[in-house]
Amino acid sequence: MTTEGALAGLKVLDVAGTIASGYCGKLFADHGAEVINVEPPDGGFETRREPPFIPGSDAPESSALHAYLSTNKASVALDVGAEPERLVRLAQGSAVVLDDGHFDCAAFTGAAPEVVVSTITWFGRHGPYADFKGNGAVCWSLGGMVRNVGPEQGPPWVPTGCGAEIVGGLAAYIGTMGQVIARAMGNATGPVRLDTSIHEANLCFTEVGGVGGYRSGRRGKRLGVNRFAPTYPLGVYACADGWLGVTALTPRQWKNFCSLLAMDQYADEPDYQTAIGRLMDYDTLEPIIRQRVRKRSAAELVIRGQSLRVPLAPVPTMEELFSVDQYVHRGAFTEISCNGTGFQVPATPFRLFRTPSTAGGTVARLGESNGEYGE
Repeated sequence: MTTEGALAGLKVLDVAGTIASGYCGKLFADHGAEVINVEPPDGGFETRREPPFIPGSDAPESSALHAYLSTNKASVALDVGAEPERLVRLAQGSAVVLDDGHFDCAAFTGAAPEVVVSTITWFGRHGPYADFKGNGAVCWSLGGMVRNVGPEQGPPWVPTGCGAEIVGGLAAYIGTMGQVIARAMGNATGPVRLDTSIHEANLCFTEVGGVGGYRSGRRGKRLGVNRFAPTYPLGVYACADGWLGVTALTPRQWKNFCSLLAMDQYADEPDYQTAIGRLMDYDTLEPIIRQRVRKRSAAELVIRGQSLRVPLAPVPTMEELFSVDQYVHRGAFTEISCNGTGFQVPATPFRLFRTPSTAGGTVARLGESNGEYGE
């Protein structure tokens, strides 16, 4: 096994500073590439002001999200609009420039003739939505992911966080790496501009019910929390000491689930031999399931459920995530340091065994690398 990253010797510039470009660049940095954040001198990338923030830190650069996205990257403070010649000089020898639509290949080809300009925007540079502003809620709503989630009455629940941007950054990384590898193999030459739409990347999660409703014209009704037609029981339930994820779909799973919770009188009920039949009697079954699960330990239910081949899983809280045995064994989290504060973040979500990704690291302050790069 070698300690040199798989992408050592590759130079990447991020001139976009978005969550999506940050995650794309992070995957390059995790595998040994030289990644430079080219940040506005006045405050740096917007990600530096994105929550969550490091608890107890009073430093101006305390965004834990920015730290996660920027570990082991350089930071150069440079006004790219006012000093384009300095940007071109910084791009000398770059394999990749991560962009949000402000640059094209012509801006860099003199300094980097094989450059891949990878542009990541919410809806792509072309098409009817090209000029629209987006966010995760918009993407998930357009994909039918939101309408059926939440209480029966009132607005639906919209997921929080930056999952849509992360998926967009991953999609951009895959396409960009394809171009980098093609050039390394001699299968492609010259500059190229890629176009990644965060919205299109997230269509992999499109809810089939939304597609069916669009085709048929029928609008399904939101059924409430833990009610997703046609599967029941399906959801997360509070236990005596934690939370339990439940999916009991087949008749055998339902029968064994009833045995697990001492609900044998419901196991062979004819109407309950299908998931939709059980869902139709939600008001009868749900209070019983909740009441019986709440009296039991999540760990005990999972162990017994596994022996009965019922799909159950413990659902850890945020505080419990770092001590989950399989996560510890797999090294799912790694520690990084930002402004002298160390904390755990997710490790690279895929593994190379001969050239593993970097574990841990530090986060550069705004402009910390200016001297190194002669800026």
